[in-house]
Amino acid sequence: MRDPLASPRPTRRIVTGDLVVAGLFGLVAIPVHLTEGPLFAVVTVMVVIALAVRRIAPSLMLALALASAIIQVVSGEVTILPSLAYAVLFHTAGGHSNRWVRWGSLAVGIVGVVFAGVVLRNGMGITAADGTGLSPYLPLFVAIAAAAAVVIGGWATGFIAHQRRTVERATVAATIADLERRRILDRYDEQAERTRLARDMHDVVAHSLAVVIAQAEGARYALDTRPDTARDALQVIAGTARDALGDVRDLLTDLRTPAEDGDGRSDRRRLFDRMRAAGMTLDVREIGDIDAIDPGRSAVVYAVLTESLTNALKYGDLRLPVRVHLERTEGMHLTVDNTVSPISNAGRGAGYGVLGMRERAAEWGGTLTSVGDGSQWSVELTLPAGTAGDR
Repeated sequence: MRDPLASPRPTRRIVTGDLVVAGLFGLVAIPVHLTEGPLFAVVTVMVVIALAVRRIAPSLMLALALASAIIQVVSGEVTILPSLAYAVLFHTAGGHSNRWVRWGSLAVGIVGVVFAGVVLRNGMGITAADGTGLSPYLPLFVAIAAAAAVVIGGWATGFIAHQRRTVERATVAATIADLERRRILDRYDEQAERTRLARDMHDVVAHSLAVVIAQAEGARYALDTRPDTARDALQVIAGTARDALGDVRDLLTDLRTPAEDGDGRSDRRRLFDRMRAAGMTLDVREIGDIDAIDPGRSAVVYAVLTESLTNALKYGDLRLPVRVHLERTEGMHLTVDNTVSPISNAGRGAGYGVLGMRERAAEWGGTLTSVGDGSQWSVELTLPAGTAGDR
């Protein structure tokens, strides 16, 4: 049964790291405190288990931390190494995504610091030397300050890390919203351009065909009785057809030009610049003349690259670089690899983005794979060699 307080899908690497740290701590702390009595050994084992499960079972961690602290307060005995490990446990609680856990652990920590100060002073035998003129409460203040440095200090570092992640997520969300807004505006402009071209095409074709049909009908009736009139009509048909063909060619040129200009090196650079401005580190390698491919395949590469980097921005760990490999040999090959953020919700989307990328690749005879192992995510696009118009 999954702990309801567990962070979303901690990676295998993080869980393994927690187990290793807890194991090493136990190898040191358990032998040290085992000779001091069973009570010390029990407290140490409880803290070791809490360290091991702090991210996969936070509820158990909190229960073990509280129980081990109560045992020390009731017994009046201080277990030094496990008490120092409370800094790690409170760091985890202070950085938890659940605000009740964060602020509840702080309240418990403040109360615990006072009791821990008393136990620490008595257990360590800290007293004010007679005749020194120092306050008799000074040892208690020192003990409380030491406990606060461990407990409250650990909680504060975790809370600061949580705030930093919150700001980072907000920044990423704002960047993604801006990218989506730009994408919608681009689609709107594209649709407006298509509407304009369709209107112009209609005007050209409808007008030209109307003239051609009218002249052809007239030439058919005048062919036998008025050959000169029929000849003039045929000349009008030929001229109209030539003009219409030129107009259609101009429209097709307008239709092709945005794709050629929009999917080249400059657009990739602008995309990379936007991602870097959002906090992403990019490791880009380009092999071969990437821009020599035809506009259709270039559009597929650009669309897959945009979708992959957007997903890396949403779900990736921005502290680590995203690797982009573009290679053109016989065909076109694109690979985008990124490390998955341990606190992301990757894999919970509808999957339309990946489906759309696969459909784009399939239209041009290519393949697209998108796989992950929990800590890494990789998108790989392969397009065969070809020329424009061979789809």
